[in-house]
Amino acid sequence: MNRSRRRSGRISVSVVVAFLAGMLVATLFLTMFHGAMLHHSTTTTTTTMTMTMSAQDLIATPWKNPQSSQADSSPHQVAGLDCSAHGGPDASSHTPVIQDLVYWKDFPHDNAYISPLKSKTERQYLTFEPDGGGWNNIRMSMETVLAMAEATGRVLVLPPSQRMYLLDSTSVSFADFFPLHDMAKEHAGLEILTMKEFLEETKGKLRDKTTNQIALPPDNGRTDWDGDTAGVMTLLNPWFQTIAPNPDWNPDHCIAAFPKSTDPDDVAELQRIFEDITQTNSPPQVEDFIQRPTPVNGTTRERMLEFLADRKQLCLYGPELQQAQIIHFNGKRNQAGRLLVHFYAFLFFQDYHTDLWMKRFVRDHVRYIDNVQCAAARVIAAVRQHSQDKGNQGLYDAFHIRRGDFQYKKTRVSAEEILQVAQDQIPKGATVYVGTDERQKEFFKPMTDYWDVLFLDDFMGLLDGIDKNHYGMIDQLVTSRGRVFFGCWFSTFTSYIMRLRGHHSQLEGKHEEGYELGLLPNTYYYALAEHKTKMHEYWPIKRLFYAREFPAAWRNIDLDVS
Repeated sequence: MNRSRRRSGRISVSVVVAFLAGMLVATLFLTMFHGAMLHHSTTTTTTTMTMTMSAQDLIATPWKNPQSSQADSSPHQVAGLDCSAHGGPDASSHTPVIQDLVYWKDFPHDNAYISPLKSKTERQYLTFEPDGGGWNNIRMSMETVLAMAEATGRVLVLPPSQRMYLLDSTSVSFADFFPLHDMAKEHAGLEILTMKEFLEETKGKLRDKTTNQIALPPDNGRTDWDGDTAGVMTLLNPWFQTIAPNPDWNPDHCIAAFPKSTDPDDVAELQRIFEDITQTNSPPQVEDFIQRPTPVNGTTRERMLEFLADRKQLCLYGPELQQAQIIHFNGKRNQAGRLLVHFYAFLFFQDYHTDLWMKRFVRDHVRYIDNVQCAAARVIAAVRQHSQDKGNQGLYDAFHIRRGDFQYKKTRVSAEEILQVAQDQIPKGATVYVGTDERQKEFFKPMTDYWDVLFLDDFMGLLDGIDKNHYGMIDQLVTSRGRVFFGCWFSTFTSYIMRLRGHHSQLEGKHEEGYELGLLPNTYYYALAEHKTKMHEYWPIKRLFYAREFPAAWRNIDLDVS
């Protein structure tokens, strides 16, 4: 037929119409397809590239969280902050307040990370007991354990819900404060189990370390311990110490070092570097690094020189621990394995990329749940409006004043002394928000006579339905956004506020003096007075680690993802 048409030079009208119709349909299809693919590529290109990298550079494993077998390309649950389902504030009228609270970032490709130390042959676990101190000690040790689970590729097992010191409940779970479900959902290398799930999964499979006999959970194989604080402490926790290694890792004396792979050569290299540094006639001193930080992408040796902080032992995650099915850490004073330390001051990574990734993971995901964040946003909006009404331009300054049961008595200074320390930075009549555990408000009279002082108690109408256990966390968030902040040395409550301000500074202060060093020029201590401006210069991590936060937590941690 085609030859006859070419010979005659004529093509029928019906063929032309059919041809044009077909082209039109094809064009429409291709346009729609291309548009869909273009839209899809804007949300998945980074993840796709990362997953390709992950397959080549990271160890794949069949033991992924069943809800996060790969990095999700959809908007991330932990990204941003939406208060519409949490009682406001309304984003349309309070967008600046909501945005001001967000210090975390969303790097979808970070979520594809899987530890190169993750076992390819068996399912391994990390179990732990909450720290025996107050909430911020508990939070600090939980961050460290969570980071170790990520670093080792182990399934993190949460303790049963139980009473925790100073929290007003008989049954408290970490999921009450942190978005653990979303963390596990988003991260390819993270899986979290409740204690009940773990005990049911492993029942009849665990063995006593000494006898090698099958070791059922105590109380006749019981698996549900939620709410039974006495039983957890007297039966369950001691049982774990019979079935799992309980590493004697004391953060005051050793650094927990993680090789970049399971290759014995990497373990040997860490050991060699450590011995080379510590056996020299002139080991590094903390003072050597004041105002002279090591580059975050320095060599393993360079970073270890600063990181040691006079510690003489290497707690190495070597072959023996790598092969253990379970590792257990307790949270008790004067026992092996208490982790009262900032994660970034204890965990040392041979590969600097892992170090930076871990700091981003904690910043971007280990944050208070949205209900707490949004309650704080409501209070901040009200404080700023109050400041505006008082003629203070919507600005406020902030204190955390630690009183209560605090063991460091020399920090229990009078309100007159606090005023004397701070009045050179906070002008008379300024709006000041005070977060405190001091219930006798007359204590603050010298301050209220000088400043326009507010407390969380003044905003109870904004906290309907909020768990009382969250009040302290709301105080931390509100005080973290003060123009000037004064806190208390030794207080882990203050320390966390300092860290939040550090993360905010890396977003907001790029043109301020000291930004490259991670300094906080508007952040002070009212006690101890000799430490008033400690955050105004770079200090390397040093003992007592919990007494303060260090710029290492926030300084330049996005270097390798910029």
